[in-house]
Amino acid sequence: MEKPVTLVIGLGQTVGEALVRRFLDEGHDVLAVDPNQASLDNLSKVSSDKVELHHGAVHTRLGLRNALAAALEAYGQVNNVVLVPELPEPDTLLGLEMEDFETILMKTVRASVQGIRVFSNIMKEQVQDPGNAAERRRQAGTFTFVLSLGAKMAQPGWFSESVTQHAVLAVIKSAALELAPDQIRVNGVVALRPRAEGREPWLRDRTPVGRTAIGEEIAETAVFLSSPASSIITGEAIILDGGRRHLSGLIEQPDG
Repeated sequence: MEKPVTLVIGLGQTVGEALVRRFLDEGHDVLAVDPNQASLDNLSKVSSDKVELHHGAVHTRLGLRNALAAALEAYGQVNNVVLVPELPEPDTLLGLEMEDFETILMKTVRASVQGIRVFSNIMKEQVQDPGNAAERRRQAGTFTFVLSLGAKMAQPGWFSESVTQHAVLAVIKSAALELAPDQIRVNGVVALRPRAEGREPWLRDRTPVGRTAIGEEIAETAVFLSSPASSIITGEAIILDGGRRHLSGLIEQPDG
């Protein structure tokens, strides 16, 4: 049986490395794509020659088509695509520059839409219809977006992050409905991504488990959403927030 092929589009600060490691452990062939050569170089140090690396844009049609070509050259197919949208810098509603905001919003949404458009076509082509509905494969391919908690909960001072991440959620829901007849699933992992722990020390007072999601937990959820074991799930966002959205008030911390 051929190994499934998974593309990780965008490495983020730490989550991309965890995603690559976990999919490799699961027996996948993996291609990692990022516009930052330094991020790819760091990944190559920890993954040896087990992962294919592709340096290129992740928000343009040309860049994504080049990534597709690299995947087909290396592995001959694409089964799963995990997309990690870049998070914008902090800003406020009244303090932002509209031109900058429009650029960030369009870049994020365009990357999400183009990623699905570029890779869904090859997923459709790979499916051979046996002529019997009962024998159809449970999934032709999957898309999984890794988003920040800003996709579900807003925070003052991070206006553009919340708006852009919410926009990707809309892409997930709409694309899932359109691609469901083709057995292509689209889902998301919404998490307190690891970078948040350092920027907001009060997070443990708002999070019952007292910490952010770690990269391995995000990666494990992405693996599940990419596997046939979750083939009934589409258009959903699994939230890894340590119970934060259910909490009213703050966690009282012991003195000292």
